[in-house]
Amino acid sequence: MPGTEKRFQPFVNFVQSCGWDTEFVRINWESPQPTFGQTSIFPQVGAQTVGKIVFGFSLGGLYSHLGALQAKHLILGSVAPFFLEDDDEPKRWMISVREGNATTPADVLVGGIEDEQMHRRAKSVQDFYAQSTYTVVPEAEHNLWHPNYLSAIGAILVRLENERKHERFKLVGIVNG
Repeated sequence: MPGTEKRFQPFVNFVQSCGWDTEFVRINWESPQPTFGQTSIFPQVGAQTVGKIVFGFSLGGLYSHLGALQAKHLILGSVAPFFLEDDDEPKRWMISVREGNATTPADVLVGGIEDEQMHRRAKSVQDFYAQSTYTVVPEAEHNLWHPNYLSAIGAILVRLENERKHERFKLVGIVNG
């Protein structure tokens, strides 16, 4: 979305301070804003994330889960609602949390003081992946800027860097602009 890089510059600075390069996925919307029935953006996400480590937060977490099917690794933070399994909006997307690529390694995070449904969704998404971790970020709401959220993401980046010392990756961000 227009202005995303500028809006998320503090996050980019944080990721770069962890020794990672960043880029953003470019999405061509069919309308001025995300349309919940629109799934055409998922292949756009997929084409730009093949073989990359992908971070998605909120609506970007949903796009990452459903679109980044050939990513090297996923980091999904506070995945937005709109799955069939969600109690409050089951018909918004008409997609299931069980869609995606279950073989992609994934780290799933959720803020410790987010609502119960966010925790259920995060756990469902984590359970979907064959290789995954699940982190409840203490004292954090649905807020990427919370220091504990950034700390949890930083710990994942350090772990990934240690696991893949011989390879260099960019962190590709998908966020709700």
